[in-house]
Amino acid sequence: PTPRLQQGSTSIKVCVVDTGYDNDHIDLPELDPNTGGFSPYEGQSWSNDGHGHGTHCAGTIGAMGGNDKGVTSVNPDPTKFSFYIGKGLTDSGSGSSSGVMEAVQKCVDAQANIISMSLGGGAPTNAELEQYREHYEDDGVLIIAAAGNGG
Repeated sequence: PTPRLQQGSTSIKVCVVDTGYDNDHIDLPELDPNTGGFSPYEGQSWSNDGHGHGTHCAGTIGAMGGNDKGVTSVNPDPTKFSFYIGKGLTDSGSGSSSGVMEAVQKCVDAQANIISMSLGGGAPTNAELEQYREHYEDDGVLIIAAAGNGG
């Protein structure tokens, strides 16, 4: 079927804050190991996803289409976007508010236009809400967070 909404000509940067990114995944664009992401967790690289959830989320956003491999995504043309990865959660799928906030800040520093987070946990703190509000209002970054991941 023909897409209802055509992608524009301006490439955007999407940052996925989750458990990491399998940089060798057949369906995903390979990112520069030195500049493609950030992890606040010692000994855990953003380019390794020991849990798999971050890679799954990135695949929903940007698995390459038309290559006769695996699946496709809502954004199948890697010339229309780029990824930056913020490893806000560890390889086990857990994390801390400070780790997520640090990953979000690195996404903004890397000039992300959109930040996608599919995280569980409790309600955000006032500091988190303020940081996200400032990134939206002052930096023009659209932050998308999943709802209902609490259990």
